[in-house]
Amino acid sequence: MTSSPPLPAVSARGLTYRYAGADGRTLLALDGVDLEVGAGEFVSVVGPSGCGKSTLLRLVAGLLPSQAGEVGVLGGIPAEAQRAHALGLVAQEPGLLPWRDVEANVRLPLDVTRAGDPARVQALLEQVGIAEFAGYRPGALSGGMRQRVALARALVHRPRLLLMDEPFGALDELSREAMRLELLRIWEQERIAVLFVTHSVAEAVLLSDRVVVMTGRPGRVRAVIDVPLSRPRGEAQEASPAFVEAAVAVRAALRSGDEDAA
Repeated sequence: MTSSPPLPAVSARGLTYRYAGADGRTLLALDGVDLEVGAGEFVSVVGPSGCGKSTLLRLVAGLLPSQAGEVGVLGGIPAEAQRAHALGLVAQEPGLLPWRDVEANVRLPLDVTRAGDPARVQALLEQVGIAEFAGYRPGALSGGMRQRVALARALVHRPRLLLMDEPFGALDELSREAMRLELLRIWEQERIAVLFVTHSVAEAVLLSDRVVVMTGRPGRVRAVIDVPLSRPRGEAQEASPAFVEAAVAVRAALRSGDEDAA
């Protein structure tokens, strides 16, 4: 008897979302978006500013109410995944509480839900390379170190889906490169599904199994590019023909939007 394949981490069909303006008009942010992220798959979303990438992520997270279309998360609706502590979220701003030290910030989800394994906090601090700063408050840390804390906090409940919204966008280039490699290493260990929003083509290609390219507003899926790089991955692969080919394909899909608008 064969076992059934695992449910997709994300399954979105026809997602459409409008923001209401103060003048009574509406802004169409997403228009008929289809998206699927398999169990344990790393998928990045790239596109021009204002194309609805963050809106898409918030709909998947259940932070915005669904208006039209359907979004399934881990076989149910986003709210069910939230209640099961199956979602982890990392935003561009780490959102750490300044009066709590690093360890207490990572432990915060466990304190709120009174569920999970407190012993995992120390293991995660070591995993993301921040254990020696466990007693420091966020104000004493660099931007890259704060994002390591935010990543550890997002993983503390052992989520099955990690949502990341431009998590490295505010970092300097050296810190950003270090965090990319750190995320790759952690993903290899955890093997959870990741939906990753970024403006960086190189970042998307290095990290992902597939890259979803969005159009300008209203956001639609223009192309889905497979990344045929072997894993585990590292900086050396950025010079490989497969990396260059995938990056060229993503950039071509992004540029085709400019041609359409011309």
